[in-house]
Amino acid sequence: MALVMILLVLLGILGCFAIQASTQQTRMASNHLASLQAFEAAENLLATAEARLTGTPPSGWQQFGTGRYLIEHLGQTHQAAHMPENLPVILFRLTAITEERQARITLESVVAWPLSPDHGPARRILWRQLPGES
Repeated sequence: MALVMILLVLLGILGCFAIQASTQQTRMASNHLASLQAFEAAENLLATAEARLTGTPPSGWQQFGTGRYLIEHLGQTHQAAHMPENLPVILFRLTAITEERQARITLESVVAWPLSPDHGPARRILWRQLPGES
C-alpha cells in the first residue's frame, strides 16, 4: 500500500513538471510568434514610409496601422553608398516601430533620393534592426 502511494506521488510530481514545461514552451512559442509578427509589420511599415517619401518629409511621428514611423531629412550628398559616383542625392532616415503583444521591434533604413529624375526612384541603401526588448 505504501509503495502504491509513493508511486502515485511520484507520478503526480512528474505530471506537474510535464505540465509546467509544456506551459513554458507554449509561452516561448507565443513570444517568438509575436516577435516575428512585429518584425514583419515593421518591415511593411518601412516599405509604406518609403512609398510615401517625397522631397519634403512630414514632421513628427506618423501613425499607421499598429505602428508608427518617422522620416528624418539627413541632407544632401554626392557620395551615397550603393549609388552612382557623384550623383547628388538627398538622404532620409526612416524609423519604424511596431508592437505585437509583448514584442516591440524597431527598424531603421536610410534612403537615397536622386535629385536627377533620370536616375530612378529613391533607393534603400542601409537597413538595420535596433536592439530592444523583442
